[in-house]
Amino acid sequence: MNSRSTFRWISVATIFFVAVAALYVTKAFITTILWGIFVAYLLTPLYSYLLRITGKKQVSSLLAIAMVFLVFVTIVIGAINAMATEVSNLSESQYNIRKMADNFSGTVSGFAEDYIPGASGYIEEASHEFEDFVSSVLPKLLPLVAGAISGFAVNMPIYLAQFGVAVLLVYYLLIDGKNAINKVIYLLPEQESISQFISELKPIYHSLFNVYFTTCVLTGAIATVGFLLLGISYPFLWGAVVAVFALLPLVGTNTIIVPMTLYYLVIQDYTRGAMVLIFGIIFLNLIPENILRPRLAMKGAAIHPVITLLAFAAPIFVVGMIGIVIGPALYGFLLAAYRTKVRHMGQTEESPASDAGCGDGDVDDADAEGGPTHTSLAPRQ
Repeated sequence: MNSRSTFRWISVATIFFVAVAALYVTKAFITTILWGIFVAYLLTPLYSYLLRITGKKQVSSLLAIAMVFLVFVTIVIGAINAMATEVSNLSESQYNIRKMADNFSGTVSGFAEDYIPGASGYIEEASHEFEDFVSSVLPKLLPLVAGAISGFAVNMPIYLAQFGVAVLLVYYLLIDGKNAINKVIYLLPEQESISQFISELKPIYHSLFNVYFTTCVLTGAIATVGFLLLGISYPFLWGAVVAVFALLPLVGTNTIIVPMTLYYLVIQDYTRGAMVLIFGIIFLNLIPENILRPRLAMKGAAIHPVITLLAFAAPIFVVGMIGIVIGPALYGFLLAAYRTKVRHMGQTEESPASDAGCGDGDVDDADAEGGPTHTSLAPRQ
């Protein structure tokens, strides 16, 4: 091994260990960085729109972040106020909760006596157990809430640091993210294959991320309007919560609708409970899944629903909520690589026939079918 090869191997080993060390010292912010990249990706359309209006990258990036931050702060303040009010009401109304449980158990017992003879004894025993459960759980629940709040306050400096890193990362990615990606791609070999891969990846990510999250936001907006019309307390807060839970494919909006329906049934507001249930089934489940999402995805890449379900649901059970970002990114990457390989194989099979049978005036099949045109990947000067 000559000195040049030795130096090359030493350089590769040094870069590898430095990269591992950098990853280790940054591990506390890995999740923050991933969320920052994801938020920057979602904010790119808003940033592009603001850039056409202002003409300045820095101003457009700041405005886009400020809009999202304003919405976030509004939701958080509303959630804190609602939680404080509800906790205060719970701590001061244990008697009312017990009375509510008595009324509910009395209603169930009356129904059982009228339509199920001989079951009143079992119903009465179950009602007493339910009352004891309510009375015992509430005093234990309040200290847990207080402990969670105190733990959040202790970790507040870490959360603020992570939030600051995320904001700065989003700011610079919006300003120069596309140029940085073009420079990285320019350094890679096989420019034509990379260009095909990028042309496949963009619509896939658009369908997996933009369409999916746009549908969730629209679902939250529909929920807010419906809760306002139904006279439910904190409609904007619950609408935002519905939008968040709509991100979870396995449970979705039913995580909010089912407990809310049970709550109104317990307090004997049967009409509102039934209306909440019907509203949730039709407007928060059927319409978003069968009308909104298919129409939004019509212009994007055709992705099988099973792939979408696995991309968003499976990683959550492994890496937590960050799986909402990691899962679609990995599945989309693999799907784009597969489609690029299939396209490349198709072009390889068609090229001999094209060379043998096409004259100078013939048009290439890919161009005739409206195949993708590849833009320059050279870095901007």
